[in-house]
Amino acid sequence: MHPEHPPPPAEPSGGTVLVVGDGSVAAALVAMTAVLGWEVVVVDDVEATKDAVGRLGESDAVVVLSHDEDVDGPALAAALDSDAGYVAAMGSRRTQQRRSQWLGDNGVPAERIDKVRGPAGLDIGADTPSEIAVSIVSEIIAVRRGARIAADTEARRESKG
Repeated sequence: MHPEHPPPPAEPSGGTVLVVGDGSVAAALVAMTAVLGWEVVVVDDVEATKDAVGRLGESDAVVVLSHDEDVDGPALAAALDSDAGYVAAMGSRRTQQRRSQWLGDNGVPAERIDKVRGPAGLDIGADTPSEIAVSIVSEIIAVRRGARIAADTEARRESKG
């Protein structure tokens, strides 16, 4: 964009994105959500997560980036107990399986565990933190709008278990 032509101000589209964890992907998600005019809240511990998810509604999203076993499982359990319309977690299939096991061992019903989207984001071949953020934001938009998720992304998720 030309310096004399700044981007138009973002139009708030409603909804909050709760990011659990920090780091370069979290920073990129904060930047992406700002462009879209979304509210973003970044937390990095279980108590802050529990407090924040209690205020979420159907148009809101929870993205767990933490790989800390003391944070990610409890954060996902709290998110699955909330009204958030999008719950996702970043990580490998093995990490997703570990989280699913933790959730099941801690009383979360299988049908709720299946609502976790993981690995988070659409399968666009993302590699850098910014690309990963684009894939996650794209998936949030698709879920909010009721768009059909690409077959490759769904197949990748089905093979996680």
